This record gives sequence, structure tokens and C-alpha cells, in this order.
Amino acid sequence: MRSLIPFLISTATALVAVPRPPLSDIKDLDFYSLYDKRSTNVSTARGLGTSADMYIFNDWSTPITFSSYSHSRMSKSPPGSVPLSTFSASSGYAIEASGWIPLQSSFQYSFSTPSTEKGEVKVDIGMAPWKTGYSINSGKEFETGVLLAPAKILAKGRDFDFYFFSGPGVMGPLINSVLDANLGAFFAGIKKNPQKVAVNGDIDLTIKEFLNPAVRCKYSSVTPGTGANLWTVNAILDITSEVKMKVRYKKVNQDAVLKLKNLSILVSANMDFSGLSSANLANVANIKLSVTRFQTSVEGIDVDGDILVDIVGVLYPVFAPVLRLPYKLASIVNTSENKNILGMINAAISSLGLRQTTIAGKRWTLPELPGLHLKGLFKRFISALSTKKTIRSIENISTWMSNPKIQELALSSLYIPGTHDSHAYDFDHVLSSMKYSDIAFLWDFDYFLPAPSDGSFNPLTMTPIHLGPVLGQYTMNSVAHIAKAQGSDILSQLHGGVRHFDLRIYYDPTADTFYSQHGLRAKPTLVDLLTQVQTFLEANPSAAELIILDISHTNFNQDFTLEDETVIPSVEVQFKYLGIIRQLESWAYMPINARGTRKFNFQTLKDTKLSQITQGSNKVLFINPDIVLPEISVNTDGWMYVPSSGVMPKGGLYEISTAAALTPGEILGNVLNGLSGQGEKDMLKVKAEEGNGKVVEMVKRLEGQKGTKVQLVSVDWWDVGGVVDGVVGLNYS
Repeated sequence: MRSLIPFLISTATALVAVPRPPLSDIKDLDFYSLYDKRSTNVSTARGLGTSADMYIFNDWSTPITFSSYSHSRMSKSPPGSVPLSTFSASSGYAIEASGWIPLQSSFQYSFSTPSTEKGEVKVDIGMAPWKTGYSINSGKEFETGVLLAPAKILAKGRDFDFYFFSGPGVMGPLINSVLDANLGAFFAGIKKNPQKVAVNGDIDLTIKEFLNPAVRCKYSSVTPGTGANLWTVNAILDITSEVKMKVRYKKVNQDAVLKLKNLSILVSANMDFSGLSSANLANVANIKLSVTRFQTSVEGIDVDGDILVDIVGVLYPVFAPVLRLPYKLASIVNTSENKNILGMINAAISSLGLRQTTIAGKRWTLPELPGLHLKGLFKRFISALSTKKTIRSIENISTWMSNPKIQELALSSLYIPGTHDSHAYDFDHVLSSMKYSDIAFLWDFDYFLPAPSDGSFNPLTMTPIHLGPVLGQYTMNSVAHIAKAQGSDILSQLHGGVRHFDLRIYYDPTADTFYSQHGLRAKPTLVDLLTQVQTFLEANPSAAELIILDISHTNFNQDFTLEDETVIPSVEVQFKYLGIIRQLESWAYMPINARGTRKFNFQTLKDTKLSQITQGSNKVLFINPDIVLPEISVNTDGWMYVPSSGVMPKGGLYEISTAAALTPGEILGNVLNGLSGQGEKDMLKVKAEEGNGKVVEMVKRLEGQKGTKVQLVSVDWWDVGGVVDGVVGLNYS
């Protein structure tokens, strides 16, 4: 008789509905001592315990190792060690709890990862009164993801699918930032304006209120796929809430409440960015998104309302019998109906227009990012120059213009190194007041505050889009990686030989301050920039350098109205600006006939020798194409850009700027590298590393083709590739 007891109990263990003795009574069973003296290895197990297929995911950019230990009452244990290569997943491993003894089975595991904190997880496996669940006992939040998905509960085959993830934990806090910033407004809006959904002529549901909602991302990752533009997203969300609703089925109406406790959802999706190739993110519609995995588990579900159950039976008959059985409901979602559910999800994604050629009017359309154009410069010149040339080192580069030989050169014969967006070397995490049409979407975000939760704001349809402080700061940092055009400040650039500075300045009436900007507000104000120039001039009092400050992209022609309705007219703004640049008035150079002249013809200076300008001492030339001032600043466009095609008149003053054009694929790739834990790069620096070392040879080829000189050469990341020494060296060739 006693020999049948283990078999009977193991059989009962497989049946959820059959009651078991409480755990405190187990030791009273006369076979307890028998279990205590025997091992539960695979050879002695009967194979009747709770089973699972186990899958392990490495979402790190480095190899890691999965290790399991403390196997307790397992008839088939997890592997002790599984090495995982970069961004990979294991095959399935079959595991099984002991089926011949009624005690809780469990094991523990950990990952060896680049993290500073080791994550350890305990997993219990078994059916009632035992449990299947997990606890993360140590490690950094968001770096470990677990979903124990019911499979074929009480049926032939495995009982669960276990998914174990380890990754850098970048995405989780960002998703929660958006949820925290918007869900309060969403739930308040539902309560204020209940949402009615007409399913068909017989059925409609009115969502009235969410009670005690809790929605959290427990884990998320982005990993590169097998192709250059393919990426995979994994996310685990946990939802607990009560949903109050009113349901109608034909002529019968009823209030109903749906209660969910710890509904966990694992979603995996593939993204294909190969359709993004132009310098305009409006074609983000060409991104292909396909959900490939949808798995769930739920701790508790309760339905108060018979009509709601009837409606489910009409719409989806397979779910009605198990609507109040959480394990069985989840198992159907995860197995027999999973293919249909994935099909419906992907059909819904397609209906949103994400796979269409255009999605005009859709809320999630991303306008184009700032175009960083190759002004008058053919890309083919750079790509054709596959070898770097040796750049001569210039003696006394910080005062190279003071050389007597250089002083005798006319402007038309003088090669001048310049920097593009010279001030864009450090940023505040604040958008500038200058809103450009091609990056207007950046101003549709609120980067710090949550959406109003008084029911007046619908975060699904209204702007601004609230990112929350965590994602807001992260987004600003990503934009800075795109916008950063120089690696050091103006003073360092001056000491390094740069003489032409492209400064984008705007007036902020609230702060009564002139800031510099490149999409984001740059840290140095106009006063800061001028002070650096002054420091250089005063440190080299006997030099004869010409420093050109080209100030453009301004808003100095606008009138401003403050919150108290005080008006600051544009003429006042311009005189404020004039008062600030007076800081360098004693060094200012004003060409003949340029004072107060609108659109001064800069080309008339082409035969002017540098010595005629400097007169043996340092000079500063202020250029501003936007406004006319009575003194100090010259209203002119300055050097002409080299035309990309057609005739280039000989003998003029010309400029080329190697400001790189970033494609949407490059921008998104950089962002995704950051999200996958690989880190984002300063993208214009990457471009400079590719091209700056070839600029001098490119200038020579361009001049050979056009038959005339190029005098001004402006670059991003001036200190990369020896480009400044190279341009200055052209004056000696």
C-alpha cells in the first residue's frame, strides 16, 4: 500500500483543482523520511512532475555565462553552465520538478555579465499547493528579465515555457519614464470621459474607470539582428488593475468589473530600418515592425458580470470557459491561440500605417532631423581619396597669420581654416528658442513634466508628448551626440590655428541673454565666446592675427512679447547685441564703405592684403548676414559657397564646409547602439575621422577642376585628422 502513495500524490500534484495537505502537514506523512534519505536524480524520477522548456537570452554586447545551482527536488535539472555569445539566445532546455514526492521543487541561477552587481534569481516550479514563481534576489534593476509562461497545463506536453533574460537595462527606465508621465493623464481622461467601443450592432463596451492601476516595465532590451539594419526588441510588462465598465449585449445592459493581478506580458518584435536611406526622417514610415513573440502569465483574474463572460463567448468562444482560470487562460493565449493573436497584433500594426510609403497626419510621424549639409562640397571628392596624406606640422600655429610671408598674401590667395558650428562643443539639456522646420518634432516633446492628470489632456492625441525626466534627459543626450560639432572650446580652437568661426546666436527675451545653439542650447553664451576671443588677443598682444566671427541664424529681427505683455522691439534687441560685441571694439576691423551698408559686397576685399587689414596688430572682423548695424559689424554673407555644379567664376572669395549629412539610418543606428548598451558616439566626430584627413587633397582636386582657389575651409571636429595644419600648410605650397 505504501508503495502506491508516492504515485498517487504525484498524480494529484498534476491536478490544479485537487486539494493537497498544507505544507506544514507534510512531515506527518510516513513516507517523508523515505524522501529525506533518497536522491531525486533523473534515473529515479517518474517523469510525472511539473515540466518546462527553458530559454536563455543574452542581450549584452559581450559574451556571458548562465549558471544554475541549488537544484532542489528536480527530476531533470537545468544545465549547470551555458555559455552565451554576444546578443544570442540558447536552444530550449527541458527541465522537470520531482513528481514522486510532494515538496516544492526549485533551483537558482545567475549570469556572469559586465554588470557591477551579480544578479541572482530563485525559481520555484510546481503546481498547487506548490507554486511556480520566481524572485530576483540581487542585481541591478532592469538587467534581469523573467517570464514563466504557462504552456499546456494539465495536458500532454510541457507545462511551462521559462524565459530568462539578461541585458544592460537601458530600456526599462526609459519605458517607465513615459508610462509615469502619461498614464495618470490617460486614466483621468477615461474617468472624465468614459470611452465607448462599439464592437458590432449587438455589443458595445464603455470603459468607465481604472481603479488602482499599476503598469511597469520589468525588463526591456534592443539587440542587433542578423542584418545591418535589423534590430530585435524584447520587453516584459507587468499590469495590475481593476477596470470598471458598462457592457451591452443586445437589449441587456450591465455594469461589470474586470480585475487583473500581475498580468505579465512578454513581447518580442523585429524592426527593419533598411528603408531609411534619405536625409529625411519623414520616411520613418518605411520601418518594418513585426511582433514575433507574445507570451503571458497572470496571477489572478476575476470577472464580475455575467454578460461580459457571454460577450467573450460570442467574440472568442475558446476563452469563455477559462476566463476565470488564470493559468489555463494564459496557456491558451501562449499555445493554441498564439498564432492567431500574433496575426491580429501585426494586422493592427499594419493598420497604423507604419508599413506605408507615407503616414501624413499620423501622430507618430517623425519629421526630418537637421540637415547637416555638404555646402558646395561633393561627397565624391572625399570618398575618392582613399589614402591619407602626410600633413606638415606648422611652427607657431597659434599665431601663424603673423608670419611676414602670410601677411603679404591677398585674401584671394590666403587659405583660412574655419570651424562649422564653432560653439557646439558643450550643451545644456534645453532646446534653443530657434525652432527649425526640419527638426520641429523636437519641440513637440515635454522633456521633464508629466502630462496634466485632471482629465483635460489626452496623451494619445495631444501635444506636447510627455517623455518624463528619465527619457527626457536620455533624449537630450542623444540629440547632443548628433549636434556636437567640435571637441573643444573657442580658445583652444584659436590656439590651434582656427581663424574663422561659425557662431549661431539667438536672443532669449526671458533670460535677456544671447545664447549659442545647434538645435540644443549650447553652454557658452555670446559673452562667453567673446571673452575667450579676448583672452587670446590679450595673450598675444604683438601678433597680427585676423579673427572672423561669422554670426548667423539669429532672431535679431523679431519683436518679443513677455508674459507681462512687455514688448521688446527688434531694434532694442539689435542694440543690446551691439552693446555686447563692443567688448571687442578696440580690435574690430571695418572695411571701407562697409559701415552701415546693407549687403556689403565682400568680394571687393579679394585683392586686399592681410597686412592692410591687420596693420601690424590683431583684428576681429564681425560678419552678420541678418542685420545692419551702424558700427563694428558688417552686414554681408562673406565668402561664397562653391557651387556643386556649373561655372565657378575665377578670382572670387570662396568657402567650402565639410559639415556632414547624417542619414536617418546612421542616426537611428547610433541611438539603437546606445539602447543596446553599446554606447552612442558623437556622430560628427565619426564623420570627421573618415574625412578630415582627406580635406587638403580634396581642396587641391576641387581647385584643379574648377580652375580657381578656395580660400576658406570650415570643418567639424577641427582637431581630428590634422586638417587645420593641412589648410594652413597650403599657404606655403
